[in-house]
Amino acid sequence: MARDNSRPIRRRTLTRDKVIDAAIDAVDEAGWEQLSMSTLSGRLGIVAASLYNHVRGLDDVRAAVQARAMTDLGIHLREVAMGRSGRDGLRALIDAHRSWATTHPRRYQALTTAPVDRDSLITAGLDANAALGSMLTSCGVPEERALEITIGMFSALHGFAILENSGFLGNEIDLDRIYESVVQGALSHLPTSSEADVN
Repeated sequence: MARDNSRPIRRRTLTRDKVIDAAIDAVDEAGWEQLSMSTLSGRLGIVAASLYNHVRGLDDVRAAVQARAMTDLGIHLREVAMGRSGRDGLRALIDAHRSWATTHPRRYQALTTAPVDRDSLITAGLDANAALGSMLTSCGVPEERALEITIGMFSALHGFAILENSGFLGNEIDLDRIYESVVQGALSHLPTSSEADVN
């Protein structure tokens, strides 16, 4: 009987990055809650025990998926922020957040679930935070208010993204008009021109 050499070759060429790539694909297709070591091993065509040569377990995989998603979002936001500033630049970041969340709804859900490894997620979020921080500064937001405004804005935008992605809002209303209301509400917390001049 001829020996099937595909599995040994696959084991030799498997890396941690490839395992995490497969985990992200699995999340995109089936959702965060369906990610398991058995489904991941089946996707890669290996026995589950072989995964432990590359990852420590499911929590390690989940933490890496969240970190990778945050890194990808940060890169996207940094690219959008390049050469922009002020309210127009901030609006571009806000729209980029919606675009990424709706393009990758299940990955976005994974990203915004309680962190498996908070420290690695914070590190992965440096690009996103830097892009947003510099944009808020250009809008005249003082450093001591930046965190408060960031959390408030994200809460509103995240809430809309979750409702839009879930289909909860249905098709009977104009989602873009609702989105505009959410964005305008978020932007209303920015300093006015006169306040920015004082700061």
